[in-house]
Amino acid sequence: MKKNLRGKIREFVQSEEGKVGIKSPLTLGAAVGSVLIAQAIVGTTPAYAWECEDDDDCDKDKGEFCDGPFVLDPETGKHFGTCHN
Repeated sequence: MKKNLRGKIREFVQSEEGKVGIKSPLTLGAAVGSVLIAQAIVGTTPAYAWECEDDDDCDKDKGEFCDGPFVLDPETGKHFGTCHN
């Protein structure tokens, strides 16, 4: 029974319907995977990697202050830096 089933699957894959039927999901899967990888690489705007716009955004209890280099967020026009102590 297994041989018969494997033979039918092999026959379907080698047929024109099988080539088209299998190729479409594989192509779609490759395209979706490519988009996910591109999103992971590109990420968001550089400003989101920074922590603070001014000293109020930092933890004052730890003695932190907002320091540069500052990066301009093109979407908001604001400058962002990192918290240092």
